Amino acid sequence: MAEREQVRETQTVYEGPIFSVEKQAVTLFNGQTSQRDIVHHVPAIAVMAFPDEDHMLLEKQYRATIGDFILEIPAGKLDARDFDEPEHAVIRELNEELRVSAGHIQRVTGFYETVGFSDAYMHLYIARDLQPIPVANQLPRDLGESLDIESVSFEALKRLFEAGEINDQKTLTAFLYWSYLRG
Repeated sequence: MAEREQVRETQTVYEGPIFSVEKQAVTLFNGQTSQRDIVHHVPAIAVMAFPDEDHMLLEKQYRATIGDFILEIPAGKLDARDFDEPEHAVIRELNEELRVSAGHIQRVTGFYETVGFSDAYMHLYIARDLQPIPVANQLPRDLGESLDIESVSFEALKRLFEAGEINDQKTLTAFLYWSYLRG
């Protein structure tokens, strides 16, 4: 039977605007002690934006964490305006990144991104009935955000999946959910 660890002591070792790192001293089920380093991350949203039933909008952008470009669905962190209604973040990210609004937004699931060391949680949404946003109503992109928008067909994304070329967790989850929907 799985047993719960008992947290004896916590210490915040880093506090930043997006995440913090906490060191925990824990007592294991067998009485031994151990240390846990936990990244507390603000929740986030990701969006499967469908311009039609056979295409999804993806972004190609450089990610410093991997030192390379990656093809991914749009996403963003929640801020104080969004914690009670993550859909607000969806609307903002669609505007900032894709320059579209959606006539229909639906939450489909949520998931912990890396439970081995972080409590990062992501809400996954679908956006349909997309309309371009006039330049005057577009929100500024995040500082340094540079991306290319690509409309990718289901068949093209399926080929990327089969070739092992979808290497972003949220995009992989989105593709698998899209496959489920197409059933």
